Amino acid sequence: METEGMGAPAERPMAPAPGGSAAAPAAPSGTASASPRPTPEKPKADGASHAEVLDGRYHRLGKRTLWIFVLARIHTSIIILLLTLLAFSLQGQPFVATFMKGILQPYLATASWVLLVLFLVVFGLTYFFSWLVYMNYKFLIGEDSLRIQRGILSKEEIAIPYRQIQDVDIERSLYYRTMGLSRLIILTAGHEDEKGDESEGIMPAMDWHLADWMQGELLRRTEIQRVVEVPAAAGG
Repeated sequence: METEGMGAPAERPMAPAPGGSAAAPAAPSGTASASPRPTPEKPKADGASHAEVLDGRYHRLGKRTLWIFVLARIHTSIIILLLTLLAFSLQGQPFVATFMKGILQPYLATASWVLLVLFLVVFGLTYFFSWLVYMNYKFLIGEDSLRIQRGILSKEEIAIPYRQIQDVDIERSLYYRTMGLSRLIILTAGHEDEKGDESEGIMPAMDWHLADWMQGELLRRTEIQRVVEVPAAAGG
């Protein structure tokens, strides 16, 4: 006999997992698995991009360049500082007190303080002049040329067309490497032998990452300028 109301057999309850907690139901077949976590992007190296330099404005060589300008002009201050230390160190020496019955001792004390004040004044003027040189030494990467502006009272502006650039070199002495700086040398047609800091194609000191970027950017623009000019010369 058939029994009325008999339906599908009841599902058996799932056995609890060890520890008393119920086991999670298995994912149905055909369901896509969870997507993996995105890999975080590696941070770019410092100075990898200097797009702000291409904004059509003049830019300075970098904050650390100021100390190169100071150290290049600090020789007089160092000499005065050494004389000051020598004068102070001699004040308590016995032979100074007995020499000419101590006549020189009061003059030596006065000279020590005068030398100290002179050192502070000369160093302050040296730093101020170096700061003016730094603030007025700028460059601009233009459409057709690299422009360098320098000078305090007498302004000088130099334009180096990209088509005249033969090569761009970077020099890093041990002294520059310890300060994270580089010297950028732009060799142009007819000026390959100019290596002094006052020659038109020299950036005396730049932050090293900015110098690396500028080397690649100038060479890229030089190559583009040559590619553009060759068809124009052939067509003419």
